[in-house]
Amino acid sequence: MLVFDTFEDSEFHAEASSGLDSLEAWGLPSMVFHELVWFFRSQKIVMPKTNAKVKEYLTNEKTAFIPSSADDIMFASSKMKNHREYNDLVILSSAKRVGLPLYTFDEDLKMIARHQGVKLFR
Repeated sequence: MLVFDTFEDSEFHAEASSGLDSLEAWGLPSMVFHELVWFFRSQKIVMPKTNAKVKEYLTNEKTAFIPSSADDIMFASSKMKNHREYNDLVILSSAKRVGLPLYTFDEDLKMIARHQGVKLFR
């Protein structure tokens, strides 16, 4: 979600930005920040921009930071069918643990969330 919100030329930018704006609070699992930094690295985004975006989201008045727990990691490692699913499953477990709905454009993650009883924003 944060990647789509950050980059105006991204496929879901308008929807991500308006969706985030419409929410009173954002429960952001720590894994979301890891993914944001890794994405910036893969795109060769300069460090000052990376640092600024991480700080912007972390210090936003709407942000509620959700640290990953050992249970989140156990959940992800027990449910993943391949290594690529790990990050999404940690995020899913975090949302489930704290009882927050999930806001994602990832159709596979939505399907798993539904099976796990996690509500979705859209």
